[in-house]
Amino acid sequence: MTDGPLRSSASVRRRLTAATAVISTIGMLALIVVVLLVAWGTTDHEMDQVLETRLAAVRDAVEMVGDRPTVSDPLDSTFDTSNWIADASGRLIAGPTVPAELRQVVARLARVGSGVVEVGAWRLDSAPLRTGDDVGRAVVAIDTGPYRSGLGRLIAASLITAGVVVAGVTLLAGLIVRRALAPVAAMTATAVSWSHERPDRRFSLGPPRDEITGLASVLDGLLDRVDRAIRAEQRLTAEVAHELRTPLTVMRGEAELGASTPRLRRTERDRFERIVAAADDMGAAMTTLLDAARGSGSSATSDVAGVIAMQASRGGLALPVRVEPVPVGLTAAAPAEVLGRALGPLIDNAARHGRTQVRIAAAQRGDRIVVTVEDDGDGVQEEVGDVFEPGVRDERSQGAGLGLALARRLARSVGGDAVLVSRTPAVFGLLVPVAPDNR
Repeated sequence: MTDGPLRSSASVRRRLTAATAVISTIGMLALIVVVLLVAWGTTDHEMDQVLETRLAAVRDAVEMVGDRPTVSDPLDSTFDTSNWIADASGRLIAGPTVPAELRQVVARLARVGSGVVEVGAWRLDSAPLRTGDDVGRAVVAIDTGPYRSGLGRLIAASLITAGVVVAGVTLLAGLIVRRALAPVAAMTATAVSWSHERPDRRFSLGPPRDEITGLASVLDGLLDRVDRAIRAEQRLTAEVAHELRTPLTVMRGEAELGASTPRLRRTERDRFERIVAAADDMGAAMTTLLDAARGSGSSATSDVAGVIAMQASRGGLALPVRVEPVPVGLTAAAPAEVLGRALGPLIDNAARHGRTQVRIAAAQRGDRIVVTVEDDGDGVQEEVGDVFEPGVRDERSQGAGLGLALARRLARSVGGDAVLVSRTPAVFGLLVPVAPDNR
């Protein structure tokens, strides 16, 4: 019953931490893309500079004899690498053996040229041997492997760095968020530990200093207003119940006097006796309401099996009641009168709407006792809404829609609740705290 708010607080921490991880991941990926684009452009620029330097070296090593280019020193180391010279017709006249994968490209560049070309692991460029005259061309090539391998290492290092940064930022964000929300978690745990018996409890974090202490101050003010409203309602209930005691006592006395009249017919005596019984029942109900309003009986306990048996066997029910075996020694931390008055409307409702019988079962679940009341009728329609709200009822019902609301109010007065477990079939649940000796 207390895990819901704590799970919500933990969920906020997870969402904030996850959002930080996603944002940092996106940021790191964007940074990696920018770095790689810059590195790629820089690498291309460096390779183009190397190509230009080698073209200039090839030009310097060439001599012109008339309109024909020649190499003054055939053993020049310039032509030991991937540098070639072609005459005006595009025929290679100097340079190493052209690799098979570059033959077509080198031949085309030797004839007409076409700027920087990249083929496989090679990057090539060409330029005229003499500016303005078509006497031949120089073609150079470099292996891009060393340059691209550097990019590969940069990518791997960037990904590793990004992973470490994202993990570190996520961990740090989780710690910061946990520390920032620690007061909220403490407030949640404190509020969950409060019971209906301590309406005076407050967070009391002092004057507002930040958002969290401001929230605590607002909640304290709200709790003050709720406390005043609850106390006003309790006073009204107590005053109404007290004022009804006198006329009820008069009614009961008159009924007893009428029942004791000599030579009274049996049917009339039965009527007076039913009035006396109804007056006793109303008196017990008012006593229960007074106890609930005053908060008395908080330490009282009751045998669940006995209360169920008493409510199931009372007269006036429209259907028979089948009680499933109740665990031995199941004791509720609530007075028997309150527990019976809370269970009664659930049984009455099931008896009115069922077809053949009402089924009651009880079991302990953690620190709560759950008593379920099931009928085999048409169930609770969706359009009915919250059946525990005063005045809410099925259009086919003859009741006023107050019984289930009273059941919930009495159950909550002892720290329990009344809930709708299932609409089809209709299953209502009464939850009450377990007596301390049974926990």
